[in-house]
Amino acid sequence: MADQFDSPVDVEAAAADGVSGLGQLAVAVGVAVLVLAMFNAHALAAWADGLTPSARSAVVVAVSHDLADATAAQGLDAPRMAMKMQWDHAKAARWRGQSNDQR
Repeated sequence: MADQFDSPVDVEAAAADGVSGLGQLAVAVGVAVLVLAMFNAHALAAWADGLTPSARSAVVVAVSHDLADATAAQGLDAPRMAMKMQWDHAKAARWRGQSNDQR
């Protein structure tokens, strides 16, 4: 069954402009990685905090926190913070008469 799979994109063939499908795929993945790193640096730093302590993970933690600080200083963290504030507000909402310890 797996040998009968036809991809809608021929990643091996060269396009008319000379860029192969594999090259286009590499560019698309690279752009996606950069966008996610810029707009999701806070999550990357939180993930790095959970790594097992070692010399290598210390470098990853430092770089990820530097990236998170840099993106926050540029204002790229604002959409995430706005969504987090809305989510926290929604989580704190209670029905009339419902105590805070009920979920």
